Amino acid sequence: MITILGFICAVIGCILIYFISGKEKRRPKIILACLAPFVAFYTFYIVGIIGLSIISENKKVDIGIGDAWYIPLENNYQLLFIDIPEQASINKSHGETLISMVTEIEEKENQIFGKTFDNEYFLLDTKTDMVKKFITEKELVALHSDKKLRLAKAIKFYSERKDNIMGSWPLLIGFLSLIISIGAVYILKLILIF
Repeated sequence: MITILGFICAVIGCILIYFISGKEKRRPKIILACLAPFVAFYTFYIVGIIGLSIISENKKVDIGIGDAWYIPLENNYQLLFIDIPEQASINKSHGETLISMVTEIEEKENQIFGKTFDNEYFLLDTKTDMVKKFITEKELVALHSDKKLRLAKAIKFYSERKDNIMGSWPLLIGFLSLIISIGAVYILKLILIF
């Protein structure tokens, strides 16, 4: 995608430079117009990936690059998605899966309530690692909740939690990537056009 976008911008830039600029230093300007989009886009991409990876590691939130992504839950648990956003699993931090095919979820302190793909409800106590399963939501609410559950779709829960944890860091990383990308193009210009 970056290569295609860079190629399109390079072709347009080269054509414009060829017709707009005078004959003086035309060749270095055309080379700059050809290389600048690739330098800009790849620098932005690489710096962005590195920055987001560092933030992701520090915040213990996977930002969704690749086949699997996750967010932390209470007491070293995590909500993990692999390939499809409609279903998740709840894992201990060392990898053991306690509940799979989670489609809806709610977290209240040390308790995680939810619904699975096969319309089964569950309660996970993250302090005791105890999982209880229920046939209906009514059974679950009657035994373990003082009010009606507010289950959210798993992907919506992930998005909201990820946004809360990450805060404005992705915007800051994007801005920093843009500044570094502009700087890289400026250095390229200094090298090519004296």
